[in-house]
Amino acid sequence: MLLKTINDVYLNSFCFGFRLREDFEADGLFLAYFFRSNEGRKLLYNLAQGATRYNLSKTNFMKLKFKIPTRQEQRAIASILSDMDAEIAALEKRRAKTKAMKQGMMQELLTGKTRLIVPNNP
Repeated sequence: MLLKTINDVYLNSFCFGFRLREDFEADGLFLAYFFRSNEGRKLLYNLAQGATRYNLSKTNFMKLKFKIPTRQEQRAIASILSDMDAEIAALEKRRAKTKAMKQGMMQELLTGKTRLIVPNNP
């Protein structure tokens, strides 16, 4: 699903892209999250065809019917999930930075480049 205008997009023969009409009842970001959820994937899986490699035709995809909350509620849900994604990304970045610091400290300590000062126990 195309949520914004992207120039020079090329899709292979097994892909299709679509944009939602302005008057469509669903919010694009909400739908993006929905189709990544277990319930959304089940819907797509049930429409897919094939024995070893599943395919979902554009015709079948366009026939999909499912219940969605009001547009206002969809936007609220999508906003919360988007904020959570941003928080997860920030935590992952912080974790990577902490891991790199630990690796650097280990390198310094294990090579003897930096020595710990151990206080004498009286």
